[in-house]
Amino acid sequence: MRNILDIIEKRWSPYSFSSGYIEDEKIETLMAAAGRAPSANNEQPWLFLYTTKENKEKFDVFLGFLTESNRVWAKNAYALIISFARLNSSYNGKPDRYAFHDTGMAVANLLTQASSMNIFIHQMGGYSIEKVRDYFKLKDDVEPVAVMAVGYIGDGTNIPEELHKRDEKRRPRKLLSEYSFKNNLPEDFKKEEL
Repeated sequence: MRNILDIIEKRWSPYSFSSGYIEDEKIETLMAAAGRAPSANNEQPWLFLYTTKENKEKFDVFLGFLTESNRVWAKNAYALIISFARLNSSYNGKPDRYAFHDTGMAVANLLTQASSMNIFIHQMGGYSIEKVRDYFKLKDDVEPVAVMAVGYIGDGTNIPEELHKRDEKRRPRKLLSEYSFKNNLPEDFKKEEL
């Protein structure tokens, strides 16, 4: 049987967060872990911008980027992080086709570090890219990727019952045989011959 690291096996994304205080040093540790990710040509194309409940005005701005269905539970987290990918190489200005991949690698490091510190993170695609772009006046080659709610686990009393049930049930993972193949891809992933 596989011996997946316990910290990876047990990682999950809750809806229920407590708003318990997380020290700046701990958030900086998460960012430092992200910065240790590998990247093509050592480009390190990721950017992370975060705010905490300590700055209510800015936290509310970040919440305003989210869809209502995410806002209803993410408002309880202590911090919100936005990940960005720089789409052009800082070396030659040409498009960096690995920017999203490498940013994802950095996020994976951040998630693993958070798990080791008993901090939970729930990533969201349900947000307005346009609002983020407009608010921060982003250059064309800086692309918002995801928003992350960050905090300690909650007890489920501050979210709708449906979401609390989802937390208790947890979402299933695909079987290894559904995404890992040896020597060739199944026909499902190939173009049909004409």
